[in-house]
Amino acid sequence: MDLIAEIIFLEKSKEVDVRKTGFQQGPNLSLIQEFQLVIVLSEFFSHPGPDATRNAVFLSLFGGNITPGRTSVLVKLISVSISVAIPPLLCAAGTWMQQLGCTSGPSCELVQCLIKDFIIFSKITSEQLKQLPLVAPRFAANFMTTVADLYLNDLKSEVLVAPPDMILELFTEWITDNPSLCLAAQQTLALPTGAIAMPSSTPISGLIRWSVLAPIINQKGIYNRLHLALLETLLQIPSSSGPATALNAQHLAQVVNPLKNHARKLILENIDPESDENYQISLERYAQATQIALASKCIYGNIPQLLCLLETLPNNNLMSIIIKTNKNL
Repeated sequence: MDLIAEIIFLEKSKEVDVRKTGFQQGPNLSLIQEFQLVIVLSEFFSHPGPDATRNAVFLSLFGGNITPGRTSVLVKLISVSISVAIPPLLCAAGTWMQQLGCTSGPSCELVQCLIKDFIIFSKITSEQLKQLPLVAPRFAANFMTTVADLYLNDLKSEVLVAPPDMILELFTEWITDNPSLCLAAQQTLALPTGAIAMPSSTPISGLIRWSVLAPIINQKGIYNRLHLALLETLLQIPSSSGPATALNAQHLAQVVNPLKNHARKLILENIDPESDENYQISLERYAQATQIALASKCIYGNIPQLLCLLETLPNNNLMSIIIKTNKNL
């Protein structure tokens, strides 16, 4: 690891104290050297070889406490691999995201940079991005998980920020064309002997949050299509004799807090949440997703706690029926 730091990324070592050696955190590669390194790494990961070896090398290069210099190389490397479609490299990046955590700092930083490269600075969605699920489904699924966590999330910011329209349309198209894509990250990871695979997460709960909150935040019709695509995904999740892994009840419950906050806001404006059409649509979508998840047996975690939280929301006929039905099971 020290050789990688010093020879590949030119991170000059420095003495921190008599017991410990660290590396400078600032970028030490020039732009030309970054460009050359991106070309070399692209060629290396394009060569045939065992997935476990490729993933081990990628994690050695960019795992752990990643420096700003390495982050800069990583962003350029993944941008290039999306643009020219390098499946082995993108598959390794998908494994890296999963091992570090799709909502970890490095994963979020990478995804935010990719959004700038392919969405914010572009007027149309590139064909390469549209084809990403066919090229590297695990990376596409983990990309969705990270992006879903960044938007319409009251844990990230006080003001709910809607995703860019191009992202919304892209994800809706991906899931509509391939409902099983959300589960791609749950395929077995190819890791070196002795390595521990981290638990996988899916983008389902985050995207459900988008579709549920959309009527009270942004009434664009594309959210209707996203909601239907998510329901179709839940319906198509195959039954398993083992424990459910697709949807965490605790993650699904995160929608409750922003819904309650909006209800309080309506009350302050002398509007009854039970008579507000948009608010009731949100509750109906939440109830539909919860019921299908329960019926499909793809939800895990503290389900009784989820149902108790749902009872704290303003009244909705469909939600009341679902709570009563599942509490009696």
